[in-house]
Amino acid sequence: MYQTREQWLEAAMSELSGVFQALGSPLPDRIRASCSFTSGGTRKKAGRSQIGECWDSSRSGDAAFEIMIAPEEADPERVIAILAHELCHAAAGLKCGHRGAFAVLARGLKLEGPLTSTVGGDAFKALVKPILAGLGAYPHAALDTSSRKKQGTRMLLCRCHAIVPATPLNRNGICGYAVRTTQRWLDIGVPHCPLHGAMDEV
Repeated sequence: MYQTREQWLEAAMSELSGVFQALGSPLPDRIRASCSFTSGGTRKKAGRSQIGECWDSSRSGDAAFEIMIAPEEADPERVIAILAHELCHAAAGLKCGHRGAFAVLARGLKLEGPLTSTVGGDAFKALVKPILAGLGAYPHAALDTSSRKKQGTRMLLCRCHAIVPATPLNRNGICGYAVRTTQRWLDIGVPHCPLHGAMDEV
C-alpha cells in the first residue's frame, strides 16, 4: 500500500495519534519518523544495538521531533512497537526520560517489559492489529549489520618542526621528533617534543 518506509511510518503515527488523544496526551504537531541508524550507529551496548531513538524538537531546524527506527528491524509488529515507544517520548517530553508521564503513556499503550526497552506483548498486538491491517506490509527488508568490520582507532601523526642544526640524522635542519596519538587526546592538547615543546599535527 505504501511505497516508502517513511510513508508507512507517517501513516502509523497518524493511526496511533488517536490512542494518544484518548490517553489525554496528544502527539505534538510536528513529528518526523524515518528508517535510519540511530546516533549509536551499529555499535552494541550490553550485546544490543539501539533500535529506536527520539530527538527533541529543540534540536531540529524546524522544531520537529525526529524519530529513527533502526534498519535492522523489518517485522511490522516490532516496528510499530518501537515507534509507539518513541512517540511516548515525544508526547511526554524527553526531560522525564523513561519515568513519569512516559511510563504512564507506555503502560497505557500496553507496552510491556522494562521501560527502557519496552516490547509489544499480546495486549499491544491486539491494540494495533486493526492498524497494521490497514497499513499493509512495511516496505522494508532487514539490514544485516552483524559482519560489518569495525574501523580501528585512527592514530594521528604529530611531528616537531623546530629548526635545529643539520646533522646526519636530520639533514633538512628540522627536529623531526614524531609521535602518534588519537583525536581524543589531541582535543585535550598537542603532544610535546622533549627538547622543543609543542608539536604540530601532520
